[in-house]
Amino acid sequence: MSTSERGNRIVGGGRTSAVRTSKARAGAPWTFHLGYGSLCLDFANTVSWRGSEAPADHLPTYGALIRFAVQTGVLSPAEGRRLGRCAGWHPELARRTLRRALDLRETLYRFLADLTAGRGPRPADLEALNRALPGALARLQLAPHGHRIRWTWHGDPDALDRPLWPVVRDAAVFLTSADLSRLRACRNPRCRWIFLDTSKSRTRRWCSMAVCGNRDKLRRFRRRRRPA
Repeated sequence: MSTSERGNRIVGGGRTSAVRTSKARAGAPWTFHLGYGSLCLDFANTVSWRGSEAPADHLPTYGALIRFAVQTGVLSPAEGRRLGRCAGWHPELARRTLRRALDLRETLYRFLADLTAGRGPRPADLEALNRALPGALARLQLAPHGHRIRWTWHGDPDALDRPLWPVVRDAAVFLTSADLSRLRACRNPRCRWIFLDTSKSRTRRWCSMAVCGNRDKLRRFRRRRRPA
């Protein structure tokens, strides 16, 4: 993964590491890796290689937060474009909103990582999530959808924190309804992405066999081939 240096730092797992922002290949934006069991897990996994000396942050700008929201379906492309224009009109507010998003992400990651390690959540992290809940849930309402009823989001369409509302709600639903005994951290010590193990055997070890699983297989192969 090609990366460039970034000035801020991320604190996780008891140590502080310099963070690199993802640098798009050939000018293309980063494509987020999704499907780890819940929206809140995908959001927490927007930092790659957390266990390395140089984690890569894929949310370096408010525009990247919009792209995450559009890719996950939290925002439609039209809503994403609208918020992008609003961010351009209010750059300082966009920076503050991004800072809130990163704080929420790190809170979620610590919360989930503690659960995978068999620990209870830290009181400060639980308090931070509880503080975020009222503002998000206040924007939920019921609306007709054909012959059914569904949840929808209402409120100011120009609210720059709009991408965070579904993440907060999803975290609350996931933490209170998912089988948290299936929550895992990738066994690659440099990765540490968090996922929900939905395998029948409950023995999944890697966030992705295509990435971390194959890296481990290659390491073991090279170790076997090494001269005695």
